[in-house]
Amino acid sequence: MNKMIRTPVPGWLKEKCKEWGEEWEKKYNATHKSSNFRWRQYQNNGYKELLKDLSSITNGHCSFCDAFPMGARVPATIEHFKPKTLFPLTAYMWDNLFLCCGNCQKKGEKFNNKLLKPDEDYYSFDEFFLIEWDTGKLIPNKSKSLEKQKSAKITIDLYRLNEDGKPEDRLMELQHFLNDGNKNINEWAYRFFLERGAIT
Repeated sequence: MNKMIRTPVPGWLKEKCKEWGEEWEKKYNATHKSSNFRWRQYQNNGYKELLKDLSSITNGHCSFCDAFPMGARVPATIEHFKPKTLFPLTAYMWDNLFLCCGNCQKKGEKFNNKLLKPDEDYYSFDEFFLIEWDTGKLIPNKSKSLEKQKSAKITIDLYRLNEDGKPEDRLMELQHFLNDGNKNINEWAYRFFLERGAIT
């Protein structure tokens, strides 16, 4: 999970996010059906524009596993860090929205207060994670506090960072990266993995 720097909230979203969140809260409380949620549009801006703005923050990488969302198999989606059913007022809040691949999106409506948020000031990969270089798996950094280890484990589990073939994909990407002349890190998946693997 790469550290990310969030850009300012788009003006059109800032103007409407509170109103839309309140409307969604009323609708959800009346029906308790998450399927009733719809991305709203204002001043010709909506889901596509949000996806583009969020993608610009991460250079097109998933905010959690750092792969490139692509195609029907692992599509690009917008993740509600705090689920829209548990925290309906945050459903359209800019700092709750993340570009996400279809695999990490399987987190669904699960949430834990210790879940790591990659745009927070406190977050850095090495404060929470280590890499098992023989398997490609992420593990909690055992040199850090038990609290940080717990946050790392929860994040690994909820965002399935060691599932769906991700560890194997990381190892393959590292080999391609080391053998290729193109070292523009933003053009590769799993940047946190490649940056550390290139110096081990």
